[in-house]
Amino acid sequence: MLFALSLAMSSRAVAQTPLDELLANAATLTAAGQHVEAYALLAAEEDTHIGEIKFDYALGRAALFAGRPDRATIAFSRVLALDPGHAGARIDMGRAYLALGNRAQAEAAFQALLDMKPPPALRAQLLIYLGEARADRARKVAARGYLSVFAGASSNVNQAPGQGQIYVPGFLAVLQLADQNVAKDDTYVGVSGGVEASRPVGGRYSLIAAAEFLARENTHYSDFDVGGVWGSMGVAHTGDQHLVRAQLQLVNGTLGGETSRRVEAISVDVTETSAADGSLGWMFGFAHAGRYRHPPEDLQVFDADFVTVGIGANLKYDEKSTASVVFLAGGDNDRGGNPSGDRFGVGFRLAGERVIRPGLRLLGLAGALNSRYDGFDPSFLVNREDRRYDLELVLRYDLSRDLELRLTGLRSVQDSNIAIYEYSRTDWLIGLRRQFD
Repeated sequence: MLFALSLAMSSRAVAQTPLDELLANAATLTAAGQHVEAYALLAAEEDTHIGEIKFDYALGRAALFAGRPDRATIAFSRVLALDPGHAGARIDMGRAYLALGNRAQAEAAFQALLDMKPPPALRAQLLIYLGEARADRARKVAARGYLSVFAGASSNVNQAPGQGQIYVPGFLAVLQLADQNVAKDDTYVGVSGGVEASRPVGGRYSLIAAAEFLARENTHYSDFDVGGVWGSMGVAHTGDQHLVRAQLQLVNGTLGGETSRRVEAISVDVTETSAADGSLGWMFGFAHAGRYRHPPEDLQVFDADFVTVGIGANLKYDEKSTASVVFLAGGDNDRGGNPSGDRFGVGFRLAGERVIRPGLRLLGLAGALNSRYDGFDPSFLVNREDRRYDLELVLRYDLSRDLELRLTGLRSVQDSNIAIYEYSRTDWLIGLRRQFD
């Protein structure tokens, strides 16, 4: 269980204070499914620790899990009185309202959290809760969408090597790359948009769906215009401690105006619905499996089936800073005769957001992926190894409640022991993004 993993990774070998020991004992009971016992243990010490944020939040969560949402709202109210930005308490307060049947209050709580423009994973979770809050209304669907226009410049719109000549040891010769396979710098304009929705269908189940599109045109090199559509549909289950989603995902990507890649996949992810103070944060895990297929004959060599799994946590440092970390592993099973063979890779992704002042925030993303292939390349006389690094910085400024200005810098570098797979790319973008409820 993700909750047990979070507990194991965050617990101390020896509790430093009586409160730490009390919370650790309650967490152990909760992890074992003994919710009533965990609540009773904490409730017995309420007079001693009332007003301490860690205790009140743990008491509220225990009450919620034990079927006492009335007591949970009291404890969460004390937390929010001292820390109005406590994300966990705000989410769990909305869940407590739902459990009490106070759907209007629950809807207001989740809507307020969505208005804070949370990260995508949390936004998807809140939409499911918002849909549950609207279950007895004519408008049962909770949906959000966006439309974005942008312009930018790239040092390498085709993600190609920077050099035109590459030595091929298997031929004892220097290969002259075609001009289109050498890095091209260009400017571009584009538009993107998307929508995601949730509708309760009974019990704790909801239907979920999402779709996005992208169209980007280069000023000079139209052969490298990129675009595509992505869609998903599935079901979500909201438990006391975990949110589980299972989805079918379809992607159709284009290059130069023609379909270049199709992706069909299934995905399952599990996310903790809240996290105890002192833990790593909201733990999550996911698994994706599917296939890449390339309609153009010259790209079918890259056809493959794939599997990716990962585990991570969403963290909160203070009222103005949040972060997430994920470790992932996966591989591709070659289906098109790729000379590099099958791929296996491990990597990580980091993300963080800092509120600089009201209406202005800085988002940072960083990732690394190390991949190895099992096929011996007869031309380059090695087994291919790639190392990819990505960095993204986004400055977000709210022009109004629903309109946002974004300034973005991107940097991607792929190193490889086979030179034709190496590239580096730097992009700068400016864009406007409009949010729709």
